[in-house]
Amino acid sequence: MKPNQLHAFVAVVEQMSIRAAARVLGISQPAVTKIVRELEREVGAPLVERSVKGVRLTEFGKAFAPRARLLLADMQRARDEIAQIRDGLTGKVSLAVSTSFALTVLPAAFKDFHARLPAVDVQFSETVLPWMLGRLREGSLDFAVAHVVPGRLDPQFEAMELFPVRLVVGLRERHPLRASRSIRELYKAEWILPGDDHFSGREAVSPLLPLGLPPPARVIQGQSVTVALALVGQMDLVGLFVEPLATLTFKRHGIRRVEIEEELPMLSVSVIKRRGQLLTPAAQHFVECIQRASAVAMGS
Repeated sequence: MKPNQLHAFVAVVEQMSIRAAARVLGISQPAVTKIVRELEREVGAPLVERSVKGVRLTEFGKAFAPRARLLLADMQRARDEIAQIRDGLTGKVSLAVSTSFALTVLPAAFKDFHARLPAVDVQFSETVLPWMLGRLREGSLDFAVAHVVPGRLDPQFEAMELFPVRLVVGLRERHPLRASRSIRELYKAEWILPGDDHFSGREAVSPLLPLGLPPPARVIQGQSVTVALALVGQMDLVGLFVEPLATLTFKRHGIRRVEIEEELPMLSVSVIKRRGQLLTPAAQHFVECIQRASAVAMGS
């Protein structure tokens, strides 16, 4: 299959319109239709169906769409790698990081990277693990840095541990349960927790809490650490946060750390990429800068 076929198909998928796809690609509608039909003949299955309501993907098209995006991303990554080898380290690195990492280790790592490779463009995203994994899966990220629960990462990804961090419990300063000293005493409250690709809502907390207790009765699932901090600081919610973030932000948001008697599990701050994926030279250099900055941060 040819790059122009993949580009045309992905444009149709993203626009859900032949006309809009043609406008994005700068070619005629009949040309888009012809290219997509050529791709369908090559894969041996119909990918797109047209109706009075517009365009819809067939079962085959839905399955092929993420593969098409990934193929295009890998083609671009291969071109970048060749250009970096030929012309010196230029090009682009795209990565996503957790809020905690963005506020602690990332500045030193990027300062080191930028001093060594100032011509490389870097695209950052600050987000949570589910979003990262989705973008890694489709190939739009070179790598991500996030907090991983040991044994919970999907096998299609691989993680290189940088350092461990502990989970801590946070409540607003005037929370009615602020004097609690046990997880059991906090189960009557409403919790706000991040979800992931395998667990959501009440299930999200079960692998993270000790004692084999069932999930709390009321759980708000959030995909933003910033939102969680703001809500915990203003409402009678219980939040789980990583220790570096708690040290940096709790006081600013009016949140107190609850010293509970149970020991919460450690998470692993890790560089994550698709299993078997080869990083471009520039992306590999950035990972090495992150490793050095992490070692310094843990030694300080």
